[in-house]
Amino acid sequence: MDPEDYSELVAGLAPDLRTETTPIRNAVGRITGTDIIAPRSVPDFAASAMDGFALDGAALNAARIGDPIRVIGDIPAGHRAVALQPGCAVRVMTGAPVPTDAEAVVPVELTDARQTGPAPETIRIDSLPSSVPPGWNIRAIGEDMKRGDPVLTAGERITAAGLGVLAMLGITEVETIRTPRIGLIVTGDEIQVTDPTDDTPTEAAAASIFNSNLPMLAAAVGGLGAVPIEATSRDDAEELISVLTSMQAEADLVVTTGGISAGAFEVVRQALESDHSTFGRLDMRPGSPQGFGRFGTLPLIHLPGTPQGAFVAFHLFVGSLLTGKSLRQRWRKGILAGPSLRQHGRAVTFRPGTFTESGEILAADRARLPNFASADVIIRIPRGTGSERDSDSPRSSGELSAGTVIEYLEC
Repeated sequence: MDPEDYSELVAGLAPDLRTETTPIRNAVGRITGTDIIAPRSVPDFAASAMDGFALDGAALNAARIGDPIRVIGDIPAGHRAVALQPGCAVRVMTGAPVPTDAEAVVPVELTDARQTGPAPETIRIDSLPSSVPPGWNIRAIGEDMKRGDPVLTAGERITAAGLGVLAMLGITEVETIRTPRIGLIVTGDEIQVTDPTDDTPTEAAAASIFNSNLPMLAAAVGGLGAVPIEATSRDDAEELISVLTSMQAEADLVVTTGGISAGAFEVVRQALESDHSTFGRLDMRPGSPQGFGRFGTLPLIHLPGTPQGAFVAFHLFVGSLLTGKSLRQRWRKGILAGPSLRQHGRAVTFRPGTFTESGEILAADRARLPNFASADVIIRIPRGTGSERDSDSPRSSGELSAGTVIEYLEC
Protein backbone atom coordinates (compact mmCIF):
# COMPACT_ATOMS: atom_id res chain seq x y z
CA MET A 1 0.00 0.00 0.00
CA ASP A 2 1.27 3.47 -0.90
CA PRO A 3 1.45 6.11 1.85
CA GLU A 4 -1.32 8.19 0.23
CA ASP A 5 -3.74 5.26 0.34
CA TYR A 6 -2.81 4.58 3.96
CA SER A 7 -3.42 8.22 4.88
CA GLU A 8 -6.96 7.90 3.55
CA LEU A 9 -7.41 4.56 5.34
CA VAL A 10 -6.63 6.08 8.76
CA ALA A 11 -8.41 9.41 8.16
CA GLY A 12 -11.26 8.34 10.44
CA LEU A 13 -8.88 8.45 13.41
CA ALA A 14 -8.65 12.25 13.31
CA PRO A 15 -9.52 13.67 16.73
CA ASP A 16 -13.15 14.74 16.97
CA LEU A 17 -12.60 18.15 18.51
CA ARG A 18 -15.23 20.55 19.77
CA THR A 19 -15.03 24.30 19.38
CA GLU A 20 -14.51 26.75 22.21
CA THR A 21 -14.73 30.51 22.57
CA THR A 22 -11.28 32.10 22.63
CA PRO A 23 -10.36 35.76 23.29
CA ILE A 24 -8.49 37.03 20.25
CA ARG A 25 -5.46 37.89 22.39
CA ASN A 26 -5.01 34.15 22.91
CA ALA A 27 -6.05 33.09 19.41
CA VAL A 28 -2.77 33.28 17.44
CA GLY A 29 -1.89 29.80 16.20
CA ARG A 30 -5.37 28.46 16.91
CA ILE A 31 -7.62 26.96 14.23
CA THR A 32 -10.92 28.66 13.44
CA GLY A 33 -13.95 26.54 14.24
CA THR A 34 -16.42 28.49 12.08
CA ASP A 35 -16.39 30.91 9.17
CA ILE A 36 -15.80 34.47 10.37
CA ILE A 37 -17.73 37.18 8.52
CA ALA A 38 -17.02 40.92 8.74
CA PRO A 39 -19.68 42.47 11.01
CA ARG A 40 -18.94 45.97 9.69
CA SER A 41 -17.11 47.73 6.87
CA VAL A 42 -13.52 48.97 7.15
CA PRO A 43 -13.44 51.88 7.13
CA ASP A 44 -17.07 52.29 8.14
CA PHE A 45 -17.00 56.03 7.38
CA ALA A 46 -15.38 58.04 4.60
CA ALA A 47 -11.90 58.74 5.97
CA SER A 48 -9.07 61.02 4.96
CA ALA A 49 -6.01 59.28 3.52
CA MET A 50 -3.87 62.40 4.05
CA ASP A 51 -3.25 65.27 6.41
CA GLY A 52 -4.82 68.11 4.46
CA PHE A 53 -7.98 70.02 3.70
CA ALA A 54 -11.37 68.67 2.60
CA LEU A 55 -12.91 70.80 -0.19
CA ASP A 56 -16.17 70.65 -2.11
CA GLY A 57 -16.49 71.28 -5.85
CA ALA A 58 -16.98 75.05 -5.49
CA ALA A 59 -13.86 75.37 -3.35
CA LEU A 60 -11.82 73.34 -5.82
CA ASN A 61 -12.91 75.62 -8.67
CA ALA A 62 -12.00 78.71 -6.64
CA ALA A 63 -8.62 77.22 -5.74
CA ARG A 64 -7.75 76.71 -9.42
CA ILE A 65 -7.95 80.46 -10.10
CA GLY A 66 -5.91 81.31 -7.01
CA ASP A 67 -8.70 82.48 -4.72
CA PRO A 68 -8.22 82.02 -0.96
CA ILE A 69 -10.41 79.35 0.61
CA ARG A 70 -11.95 79.95 4.01
CA VAL A 71 -11.27 77.20 6.60
CA ILE A 72 -14.32 76.67 8.80
CA GLY A 73 -13.37 73.66 10.91
CA ASP A 74 -10.77 71.18 12.10
CA ILE A 75 -11.25 67.40 12.37
CA PRO A 76 -8.51 65.43 14.17
CA ALA A 77 -8.57 61.63 13.92
CA GLY A 78 -11.08 60.16 16.32
CA HIS A 79 -13.35 63.20 16.27
CA ARG A 80 -16.71 63.67 14.57
CA ALA A 81 -16.95 65.31 11.18
CA VAL A 82 -18.14 68.91 10.91
CA ALA A 83 -20.48 70.23 8.24
CA LEU A 84 -18.78 71.67 5.16
CA GLN A 85 -20.21 74.94 3.88
CA PRO A 86 -20.22 75.53 0.09
CA GLY A 87 -16.93 76.94 -1.21
CA CYS A 88 -15.10 76.39 2.07
CA ALA A 89 -12.55 73.94 3.48
CA VAL A 90 -12.16 71.86 6.64
CA ARG A 91 -8.77 70.74 7.90
CA VAL A 92 -8.65 66.93 8.33
CA MET A 93 -6.01 64.59 9.70
CA THR A 94 -5.17 61.14 8.33
CA GLY A 95 -7.89 58.70 9.40
CA ALA A 96 -10.35 61.42 10.36
CA PRO A 97 -13.91 61.36 9.00
CA VAL A 98 -14.41 63.51 5.92
CA PRO A 99 -17.45 65.84 5.65
CA THR A 100 -20.26 64.42 3.54
CA ASP A 101 -20.09 67.04 0.76
CA ALA A 102 -16.30 66.93 0.32
CA GLU A 103 -15.10 65.95 -3.15
CA ALA A 104 -11.40 65.70 -2.36
CA VAL A 105 -8.75 66.10 0.31
CA VAL A 106 -5.89 68.35 -0.79
CA PRO A 107 -2.63 67.41 0.96
CA VAL A 108 -1.33 70.12 3.27
CA GLU A 109 1.93 70.12 1.30
CA LEU A 110 0.08 71.62 -1.70
CA THR A 111 -1.19 74.57 0.35
CA ASP A 112 0.39 77.59 2.03
CA ALA A 113 -0.68 76.32 5.47
CA ARG A 114 1.75 75.29 8.19
CA GLN A 115 1.77 71.55 8.83
CA THR A 116 1.49 71.99 12.61
CA GLY A 117 -0.32 74.34 14.94
CA PRO A 118 -3.91 75.57 14.84
CA ALA A 119 -5.93 75.49 11.63
CA PRO A 120 -5.49 78.66 9.52
CA GLU A 121 -8.39 80.99 8.73
CA THR A 122 -7.78 80.68 4.98
CA ILE A 123 -5.59 78.67 2.63
CA ARG A 124 -4.31 79.06 -0.89
CA ILE A 125 -3.46 76.02 -2.94
CA ASP A 126 -0.10 76.33 -4.66
CA SER A 127 -0.58 73.57 -7.20
CA LEU A 128 -3.56 71.42 -7.99
CA PRO A 129 -3.71 68.61 -10.55
CA SER A 130 -5.55 69.64 -13.70
CA SER A 131 -7.99 66.83 -13.14
CA VAL A 132 -8.91 65.91 -9.56
CA PRO A 133 -10.76 62.59 -9.53
CA PRO A 134 -13.86 62.30 -7.33
CA GLY A 135 -12.88 61.08 -3.87
CA TRP A 136 -9.21 62.09 -4.27
CA ASN A 137 -7.37 61.08 -1.05
CA ILE A 138 -10.64 59.92 0.53
CA ARG A 139 -10.91 56.31 1.66
CA ALA A 140 -14.38 55.10 0.75
CA ILE A 141 -16.58 53.12 3.13
CA GLY A 142 -15.63 49.45 2.82
CA GLU A 143 -12.46 50.16 0.83
CA ASP A 144 -10.51 47.55 2.83
CA MET A 145 -13.38 45.26 3.72
CA LYS A 146 -17.14 45.36 3.32
CA ARG A 147 -19.68 44.20 5.84
CA GLY A 148 -20.49 40.55 5.09
CA ASP A 149 -17.10 39.83 3.48
CA PRO A 150 -15.44 36.56 4.57
CA VAL A 151 -12.55 37.20 6.95
CA LEU A 152 -11.37 33.68 7.80
CA THR A 153 -12.86 30.34 6.82
CA ALA A 154 -13.31 27.42 9.20
CA GLY A 155 -10.11 25.40 9.54
CA GLU A 156 -7.69 28.29 9.01
CA ARG A 157 -4.81 28.96 11.40
CA ILE A 158 -5.02 32.43 12.92
CA THR A 159 -1.86 34.47 12.32
CA ALA A 160 -0.72 37.73 13.89
CA ALA A 161 -2.03 39.62 10.85
CA GLY A 162 -5.31 37.71 11.06
CA LEU A 163 -5.63 38.72 14.69
CA GLY A 164 -5.07 42.33 13.62
CA VAL A 165 -7.92 42.07 11.11
CA LEU A 166 -10.23 40.66 13.79
CA ALA A 167 -9.34 43.52 16.11
CA MET A 168 -9.83 46.01 13.26
CA LEU A 169 -13.39 44.72 12.92
CA GLY A 170 -14.08 45.05 16.64
CA ILE A 171 -14.20 41.26 17.11
CA THR A 172 -13.00 40.38 20.61
CA GLU A 173 -13.47 36.60 20.64
CA VAL A 174 -13.77 33.79 18.11
CA GLU A 175 -14.79 30.15 17.97
CA THR A 176 -11.68 27.98 17.66
CA ILE A 177 -11.04 24.26 17.55
CA ARG A 178 -10.08 23.04 21.00
CA THR A 179 -6.34 22.42 21.11
CA PRO A 180 -5.84 18.67 20.55
CA ARG A 181 -3.92 16.68 23.16
CA ILE A 182 -1.67 14.06 21.61
CA GLY A 183 -0.36 11.18 23.69
CA LEU A 184 3.16 10.04 22.80
CA ILE A 185 4.40 6.66 23.99
CA VAL A 186 7.95 5.64 23.14
CA THR A 187 8.49 1.92 23.76
CA GLY A 188 11.52 -0.29 24.23
CA ASP A 189 13.77 -1.66 26.96
CA GLU A 190 16.67 -0.05 25.11
CA ILE A 191 15.44 3.48 25.84
CA GLN A 192 17.68 5.02 28.48
CA VAL A 193 15.81 6.38 31.46
CA THR A 194 18.83 7.13 33.64
CA ASP A 195 20.57 10.47 33.92
CA PRO A 196 22.74 10.91 30.78
CA THR A 197 25.28 12.87 32.86
CA ASP A 198 25.85 9.94 35.22
CA ASP A 199 29.52 8.89 34.91
CA THR A 200 28.85 5.43 36.37
CA PRO A 201 26.22 3.84 34.11
CA THR A 202 24.77 0.46 34.92
CA GLU A 203 25.25 -2.54 32.64
CA ALA A 204 21.74 -1.99 31.26
CA ALA A 205 22.43 1.69 30.62
CA ALA A 206 25.61 0.82 28.76
CA ALA A 207 23.52 -1.11 26.22
CA SER A 208 20.78 1.51 25.95
CA ILE A 209 20.18 4.49 23.70
CA PHE A 210 19.04 8.02 24.44
CA ASN A 211 15.36 8.75 23.93
CA SER A 212 15.39 10.91 20.80
CA ASN A 213 11.88 10.08 19.61
CA LEU A 214 10.01 11.56 22.56
CA PRO A 215 11.44 15.11 22.52
CA MET A 216 11.47 15.10 18.70
CA LEU A 217 7.81 14.14 18.36
CA ALA A 218 6.75 16.37 21.26
CA ALA A 219 8.29 19.31 19.39
CA ALA A 220 6.56 18.23 16.17
CA VAL A 221 3.21 18.01 17.97
CA GLY A 222 3.71 21.50 19.36
CA GLY A 223 4.61 22.76 15.90
CA LEU A 224 1.18 21.64 14.68
CA GLY A 225 -0.56 23.58 17.42
CA ALA A 226 -1.31 20.58 19.64
CA VAL A 227 -0.26 19.70 23.20
CA PRO A 228 1.91 16.62 23.75
CA ILE A 229 1.37 14.19 26.63
CA GLU A 230 4.66 12.31 27.00
CA ALA A 231 5.21 8.76 28.25
CA THR A 232 7.48 5.74 27.82
CA SER A 233 6.93 2.03 28.20
CA ARG A 234 9.29 -0.89 28.54
CA ASP A 235 8.81 -4.00 26.42
CA ASP A 236 6.11 -5.10 28.82
CA ALA A 237 2.54 -5.54 27.55
CA GLU A 238 0.95 -4.87 30.93
CA GLU A 239 2.91 -1.65 31.36
CA LEU A 240 1.89 -0.46 27.87
CA ILE A 241 -1.78 -1.22 28.56
CA SER A 242 -1.50 0.67 31.84
CA VAL A 243 -0.05 3.74 30.09
CA LEU A 244 -2.77 3.64 27.45
CA THR A 245 -5.45 3.31 30.12
CA SER A 246 -4.13 6.40 31.91
CA MET A 247 -4.25 8.36 28.64
CA GLN A 248 -7.86 7.53 27.85
CA ALA A 249 -9.17 10.36 30.00
CA GLU A 250 -6.89 13.09 28.66
CA ALA A 251 -5.65 12.33 25.12
CA ASP A 252 -7.52 12.85 21.85
CA LEU A 253 -5.09 10.64 19.91
CA VAL A 254 -2.16 8.46 20.95
CA VAL A 255 0.97 7.93 18.85
CA THR A 256 3.33 5.10 19.75
CA THR A 257 6.80 4.43 18.39
CA GLY A 258 8.57 1.09 18.19
CA GLY A 259 7.42 -2.44 18.87
CA ILE A 260 5.44 -3.02 15.65
CA SER A 261 7.76 -5.03 13.40
CA ALA A 262 8.28 -8.80 13.22
CA GLY A 263 10.78 -9.36 16.05
CA ALA A 264 10.40 -11.35 19.24
CA PHE A 265 9.93 -8.31 21.49
CA GLU A 266 7.40 -6.21 19.57
CA VAL A 267 5.44 -5.06 22.60
CA VAL A 268 2.93 -2.79 20.84
CA ARG A 269 2.00 -5.47 18.36
CA GLN A 270 1.85 -8.21 20.98
CA ALA A 271 -0.30 -6.16 23.33
CA LEU A 272 -2.75 -4.69 20.82
CA GLU A 273 -2.93 -6.78 17.65
CA SER A 274 -5.61 -9.22 18.70
CA ASP A 275 -8.18 -6.75 20.04
CA HIS A 276 -7.27 -3.18 19.22
CA SER A 277 -4.92 -2.50 16.30
CA THR A 278 -3.96 -3.60 12.80
CA PHE A 279 -0.33 -3.75 11.67
CA GLY A 280 1.42 -4.11 8.34
CA ARG A 281 4.07 -2.75 6.02
CA LEU A 282 3.64 0.08 3.58
CA ASP A 283 5.45 0.45 0.29
CA MET A 284 7.59 3.30 1.64
CA ARG A 285 11.11 3.91 2.96
CA PRO A 286 11.94 4.90 5.62
CA GLY A 287 9.03 4.03 7.87
CA SER A 288 7.60 0.88 6.30
CA PRO A 289 6.14 -0.72 9.49
CA GLN A 290 2.89 1.01 10.46
CA GLY A 291 -0.21 0.35 12.52
CA PHE A 292 -3.48 1.91 13.59
CA GLY A 293 -6.49 1.14 15.76
CA ARG A 294 -8.49 2.16 18.80
CA PHE A 295 -8.08 1.48 22.49
CA GLY A 296 -11.73 1.64 23.42
CA THR A 297 -12.66 4.93 21.73
CA LEU A 298 -9.13 6.35 21.87
CA PRO A 299 -7.59 6.56 18.35
CA LEU A 300 -4.14 5.00 17.96
CA ILE A 301 -1.40 5.51 15.38
CA HIS A 302 1.64 3.25 15.57
CA LEU A 303 4.94 4.45 14.08
CA PRO A 304 8.24 2.59 13.68
CA GLY A 305 10.93 3.04 16.31
CA THR A 306 13.76 4.22 14.07
CA PRO A 307 14.09 7.99 14.54
CA GLN A 308 14.04 8.75 10.81
CA GLY A 309 11.08 6.41 10.26
CA ALA A 310 9.16 7.95 13.15
CA PHE A 311 9.95 11.47 11.93
CA VAL A 312 8.82 10.88 8.35
CA ALA A 313 5.72 8.88 9.28
CA PHE A 314 4.65 11.47 11.85
CA HIS A 315 4.74 14.26 9.27
CA LEU A 316 2.98 12.15 6.66
CA PHE A 317 0.21 10.55 8.71
CA VAL A 318 -0.20 12.33 12.05
CA GLY A 319 0.28 15.66 10.29
CA SER A 320 -2.57 14.76 7.95
CA LEU A 321 -4.86 13.87 10.86
CA LEU A 322 -4.13 17.11 12.71
CA THR A 323 -4.48 19.37 9.67
CA GLY A 324 -7.65 17.67 8.44
CA LYS A 325 -6.19 17.13 4.95
CA SER A 326 -5.25 13.89 3.25
CA LEU A 327 -1.66 13.31 2.27
CA ARG A 328 -2.59 13.65 -1.41
CA GLN A 329 -3.92 17.13 -0.72
CA ARG A 330 -0.84 18.19 1.23
CA TRP A 331 1.88 17.49 -1.33
CA ARG A 332 3.35 20.63 -2.88
CA LYS A 333 5.39 20.90 -6.08
CA GLY A 334 8.91 22.22 -6.49
CA ILE A 335 11.98 21.93 -8.70
CA LEU A 336 14.80 19.56 -7.81
CA ALA A 337 18.15 21.34 -7.78
CA GLY A 338 20.02 18.04 -7.55
CA PRO A 339 21.63 15.65 -7.06
CA SER A 340 19.78 13.01 -9.08
CA LEU A 341 17.58 10.72 -6.98
CA ARG A 342 17.35 7.04 -7.82
CA GLN A 343 13.87 5.54 -7.62
CA HIS A 344 13.24 2.33 -5.70
CA GLY A 345 11.66 -0.48 -7.68
CA ARG A 346 9.06 -1.44 -5.06
CA ALA A 347 8.59 1.52 -2.71
CA VAL A 348 8.00 5.23 -2.49
CA THR A 349 11.05 6.71 -0.82
CA PHE A 350 11.62 9.93 1.06
CA ARG A 351 14.65 12.17 1.31
CA PRO A 352 15.31 15.37 3.24
CA GLY A 353 15.77 18.53 1.21
CA THR A 354 16.63 22.19 1.71
CA PHE A 355 15.57 25.26 -0.27
CA THR A 356 18.24 27.01 -2.31
CA GLU A 357 18.40 30.79 -2.62
CA SER A 358 16.54 30.51 -5.92
CA GLY A 359 13.74 28.44 -4.33
CA GLU A 360 14.72 25.07 -5.79
CA ILE A 361 15.14 22.02 -3.55
CA LEU A 362 18.54 20.49 -2.86
CA ALA A 363 18.30 16.84 -1.83
CA ALA A 364 20.42 15.31 0.93
CA ASP A 365 22.50 12.27 0.08
CA ARG A 366 20.92 10.09 2.80
CA ALA A 367 17.71 9.86 4.84
CA ARG A 368 19.06 9.50 8.37
CA LEU A 369 17.84 11.71 11.21
CA PRO A 370 20.99 13.90 11.14
CA ASN A 371 20.17 14.65 7.47
CA PHE A 372 16.68 15.77 8.45
CA ALA A 373 18.09 18.06 11.16
CA SER A 374 18.79 20.86 8.67
CA ALA A 375 16.01 19.98 6.20
CA ASP A 376 13.19 22.26 5.12
CA VAL A 377 11.18 19.58 3.35
CA ILE A 378 10.56 15.87 2.89
CA ILE A 379 10.98 14.96 -0.79
CA ARG A 380 8.73 12.27 -2.24
CA ILE A 381 10.52 9.95 -4.69
CA PRO A 382 7.91 7.87 -6.54
CA ARG A 383 8.34 4.16 -7.16
CA GLY A 384 10.32 3.43 -10.32
CA THR A 385 8.58 2.06 -13.37
CA GLY A 386 11.35 -0.26 -14.55
CA SER A 387 14.10 -2.33 -12.97
CA GLU A 388 17.66 -3.08 -13.88
CA ARG A 389 17.39 -6.87 -13.71
CA ASP A 390 13.90 -8.22 -13.16
CA SER A 391 10.51 -7.30 -11.80
CA ASP A 392 11.42 -8.48 -8.28
CA SER A 393 14.47 -6.26 -7.96
CA PRO A 394 14.17 -3.29 -5.62
CA ARG A 395 16.67 -1.40 -7.77
CA SER A 396 14.93 0.67 -10.41
CA SER A 397 16.44 2.10 -13.55
CA GLY A 398 14.44 5.31 -13.07
CA GLU A 399 15.76 8.46 -11.42
CA LEU A 400 14.76 12.06 -10.83
CA SER A 401 17.33 14.42 -12.30
CA ALA A 402 17.99 18.11 -11.60
CA GLY A 403 15.24 20.29 -13.04
CA THR A 404 12.54 17.66 -12.46
CA VAL A 405 9.28 18.76 -10.85
CA ILE A 406 9.05 16.93 -7.52
CA GLU A 407 6.54 16.67 -4.68
CA TYR A 408 7.48 17.71 -1.19
CA LEU A 409 6.10 18.33 2.28
CA GLU A 410 7.43 21.01 4.58
CA CYS A 411 8.82 19.67 7.83
